[in-house]
Amino acid sequence: MLKTILGTISTRLITAVLSFVIVIFNSRLLGASGQGTISLFVLGITFNYLISSFIGGPALVYLIPRHSLFKLTFLSYIWALIASFLGSLFLFYFQLIPKELALDIFVVSLVFQFASVNTSVLLGRKKIFWYNLSSVSQIVVTFIVLFFFLFYLKKIEVYSYISALKIGYLVFFALSFFFFAKQINEIEFGNLHIILIQMFKYGTFVQFANILQLMNYRLSYYIIEYYSGRSALGQYSVGVQFSEALWLVSRSLSMIQYTEISNSTDSDFNKKITLQFTKISFFVTFFGLFFLILIPKNFFIFLLNKDFENIKIIIFTLSFGILSMAVSIMFSHFLSGIGKHFYNTIGSGIGFLITLFLGFLLIPQLGILGAGITASCSYFISAVYLFIIFKNKTNSKISDFIIKKSDLSYMVHKIKFIIQK
Repeated sequence: MLKTILGTISTRLITAVLSFVIVIFNSRLLGASGQGTISLFVLGITFNYLISSFIGGPALVYLIPRHSLFKLTFLSYIWALIASFLGSLFLFYFQLIPKELALDIFVVSLVFQFASVNTSVLLGRKKIFWYNLSSVSQIVVTFIVLFFFLFYLKKIEVYSYISALKIGYLVFFALSFFFFAKQINEIEFGNLHIILIQMFKYGTFVQFANILQLMNYRLSYYIIEYYSGRSALGQYSVGVQFSEALWLVSRSLSMIQYTEISNSTDSDFNKKITLQFTKISFFVTFFGLFFLILIPKNFFIFLLNKDFENIKIIIFTLSFGILSMAVSIMFSHFLSGIGKHFYNTIGSGIGFLITLFLGFLLIPQLGILGAGITASCSYFISAVYLFIIFKNKTNSKISDFIIKKSDLSYMVHKIKFIIQK
């Protein structure tokens, strides 16, 4: 498992570093307004992906060991096409995206969703190396193509990023399909309706939770644009990306955790791995936040440009919520791994209601500062709820969550072991 964790964290680290460089490119050359447009574009793709995942998506990791692989992926592909079209139409009609980018969102969403089906299969079959290789290809290709457009062709425009993203996702799909195809042993179409019902039934709780969580994460984007404009949105979105980069370890560990728990029937093991990963996640995120907050304001202005002078205050207001969510991610993936998705739905719903209430209360008055406070409150209360559910489900004691000297020794020992390998 150690090699798997190291490979996954390395992949996430490469992705995070290149994503940061891309953010710097876009921010310096396109300004806060251009970055705001890009944020809405990416948010549209994410929305379509969540609609698509009502049938397929992350739920495949749980379903693959239990059903025909071909049937699951065939139905997922068909639904991805339908969902991309309907989702893009919805975003266009309600003016939640720049209208001129609606077709681009449909195309990129579709390719991304096809690739996500492929990688969900790889994850479900525990082909973590292939999963990581396919995933990292997207950001590497996007980075190379964007660099070519911006600095060689001198095309300093938002569409350079969109074009680079298209090419990156096409490579992601092609590579993931190559690995995915090796997993198909038989092709059959019998009883598709039965599999479809089961996929929808299982995916419903998962995706309601994810959609509510997306609104929990990103509803403030729309509120900021409406009350403060796209430039303010660009500033806030960059601050969010810097802060959420600290979830790198949490998300890497949670992917391993979810895969292991989904394939396990040992409740003691499921509890133990969750507690271990929760402590590591909290420890790493806490110190990451500490150092991020210490970075002077002038450094962010130098790194990006003068449009982003409020980045430090955004990071500060988000910090408590970022730490809360780093822990909450572990509880959420534990519940998903044992098939108790409705708890995550409730937790996300609680967070969404808080975001809805505080967002419209604070953002019109305080702008991006109010958005950061809203996010921290929402993340914290959601984390408290999932903590209580995990504690009750596993009969854990409060002392089980405290980082002890033995936990620190365990972390150091594992890090040394990985380095020596």
